[in-house]
Amino acid sequence: MIELKEFVITGAQEFRLKADNLQIKSGLFIQINGSNNSGKSLLLKTLAGLYSDFEGELYYNGVKEKPGNYSVILINNFAAVLPKKSVKYNLNLPLGKTTARKTRILLELLKDSGLDKCLDYKLNTLSDSQIKILELIRAIIQQPHFLLIDDFDTYFDNVSLDNLTKAFDHAAKAGTAIVITTRKKFEGITNSYTLKSGEIIKQ
Repeated sequence: MIELKEFVITGAQEFRLKADNLQIKSGLFIQINGSNNSGKSLLLKTLAGLYSDFEGELYYNGVKEKPGNYSVILINNFAAVLPKKSVKYNLNLPLGKTTARKTRILLELLKDSGLDKCLDYKLNTLSDSQIKILELIRAIIQQPHFLLIDDFDTYFDNVSLDNLTKAFDHAAKAGTAIVITTRKKFEGITNSYTLKSGEIIKQ
């Protein structure tokens, strides 16, 4: 679990985001809603250890820790893929050899998402949403403690969210906490926060 205490993130033009109301527990699915320039991306970058302009303390499983010093994957607007390579090639990039069980789960998740029919397609022939699904499934199979997805609503809607239910269920069973940022609120997600006036407010 991640807990933030007296945690304030600072940005350009005297921007400040007070984030000490946020708790991220193992296996939870959390959405953080906010308008453009509300600090959504900055928050995820900080949690991933990619941004260090902050004050306060972060605790991981009760121990004071530096952001990013835990198993975390950040999926943002910059696709971490090789566009001229196939879906199959890109899936295997960080995975290497996998167990029979992981391979079976991977194939199930690909089938549920529709990507099983595109394994030999080059990524530059797929839609942005399909590429994000690939990144998402690839990350879930790695079983990080935290999976952070920025601007989720840019690529997914409620229909595609339903199609990814099994993938998210698998992540929860493995103990992965998923945090998404959005501009619009997705229905049916019980753990929700809103960024407003420089603060994180639990809904």
